[in-house]
Amino acid sequence: MSANSGGLGSSFEKLRQELDSLLESAWSNGEKALDRMGMRPSPPGFEPAVEVIETAESIIVIADIPGIEPSGVEVQLVGNVVTLQGARIATVVGEGDKRHLAERRCGKFAKAVSLPVPVDPDSVSADVRHGILTVRLGKLHILKPRQIPVNIG
Repeated sequence: MSANSGGLGSSFEKLRQELDSLLESAWSNGEKALDRMGMRPSPPGFEPAVEVIETAESIIVIADIPGIEPSGVEVQLVGNVVTLQGARIATVVGEGDKRHLAERRCGKFAKAVSLPVPVDPDSVSADVRHGILTVRLGKLHILKPRQIPVNIG
């Protein structure tokens, strides 16, 4: 058993040395080392922030979509779920130019939003103004509370 543990101990020591080497490389070379090792997580794509508001007559879905052309946005209603789809295109860098910082998230998005009440598919409108998408969905009239008089006799 001691012969086995000696081999196991040296294997652990070798693994520790390799990990130390990788960490030292990451520390001294920063993000480039993480890229070379394939350890850097890819940044998430763009996903709009959404707000859902219920009024007496409708549901309003508001989404932040700055930098996206209105013609490139799709709004789809299936049952009680409205889906927003589109893409934010990355800034094109010219030949010989260098991108030194890239914090803006880009890419395709598809965001499904469950609605709190059933809506009328025939009373939906969508518009974009100043990078804000507003989708208005009328509530189904048959589901509105209605006072029923009770007859005596």
